[in-house]
Amino acid sequence: MFYDKRWFVVLVEVAYLVVLLLLALVYLTDLHTTLHFNIPDKFGSLPVGVLWFGALGAVMISLSGVFDHRADWDPSWNLWHFTRPLVGASLAIVSWLIFEAGILAVGSNPNPAGTGSANGGTSQPGAAPKDLLYYIIAFVVGYREEIFRDLIKRVADVILTPSGGAKAPVVSALTPTSGAVGGGTKITITGSGLTGATSVKFGPTAAASFNVDSDHQITATTPPGTAPGPVKLTVTTKAGSVTAGEFTYQ
Repeated sequence: MFYDKRWFVVLVEVAYLVVLLLLALVYLTDLHTTLHFNIPDKFGSLPVGVLWFGALGAVMISLSGVFDHRADWDPSWNLWHFTRPLVGASLAIVSWLIFEAGILAVGSNPNPAGTGSANGGTSQPGAAPKDLLYYIIAFVVGYREEIFRDLIKRVADVILTPSGGAKAPVVSALTPTSGAVGGGTKITITGSGLTGATSVKFGPTAAASFNVDSDHQITATTPPGTAPGPVKLTVTTKAGSVTAGEFTYQ
């Protein structure tokens, strides 16, 4: 179908950019008066620009992904691309709430000199635009939402782990699950508590190489097998070891 094509995703992302541009024009110029369409400066205490910058960052990372993977396009990622503005705006709100809570906790003001408004207000000479720091954070979170989500997960793990110690490793999946008996197959190990892994073994043999990508993923290269057939995968960290999943040498 046409919506599985890379060019269709590009068109959708460009349409998102056009909509964001039109909203910015209406917000920053007198068009909102001419069109009798008023966008408030804030929703409660949330600056409306936080939503805009979060969505913009998300659309930009989507377009980057489309061009980075133009040679190996996978239509299963289409939904990920189509939902970028919503996800970016949502995570921008979460980042604003977290940052605002920190600001209030220390009694600080993120805009000590800025007194103006993006919609018809004024500011002191030389002062930064109002809520500029929030907008920068919102854009960065929208653009790198995977890193932000991983950071939130780590914070949640620290808060929700009573002992405050490291979690034992857990392996939930191995991709692919088979490869040549001569070794050299690159695989992805997913799970949790994988940070600081000290050893990855296929049966009794250590992996030819491995790299800890995040707390939830390890990329490894299989060693030569002793014979065709399945072997167990073992991952060791400072918090313990886990033997789970099978890799089949062929």
